Amino acid sequence: MKLKDVLEKMNAPEEVFEFYSEQGRLSEKIEVVSDEDVEYLVSVFKCLANPIRLKLLLLLRKPHCVCVLSYLTKLDITLVSHHLARLKECGLVKVSSRARMRIYEADVNKIKYFIEVFSKLFKC
Repeated sequence: MKLKDVLEKMNAPEEVFEFYSEQGRLSEKIEVVSDEDVEYLVSVFKCLANPIRLKLLLLLRKPHCVCVLSYLTKLDITLVSHHLARLKECGLVKVSSRARMRIYEADVNKIKYFIEVFSKLFKC
């Protein structure tokens, strides 16, 4: 829908029309972001808002076991496991097993998808 149509349908005051007209934006197409896209972005941003999780995700550009991540971050292994579980919930990391170890790594495809959705919304 074009901005001009929106302004007409909402019976916008003349000064609102003038504002957009002066900017040459009356023919601009307006797209409302879907609730689904917003919820997805919010969930990922919430997950990454924690500095420990962001640090872990950056370390997981290459696969690592929990014990190495615990050592590198100087955090208790149970705390690291908790944050890794949250990253997995958000779909940002993959986990595999090898013997008794759990190996985590960033899910590059999911991270690229997140970046694509975010970029699309800002037309970057």
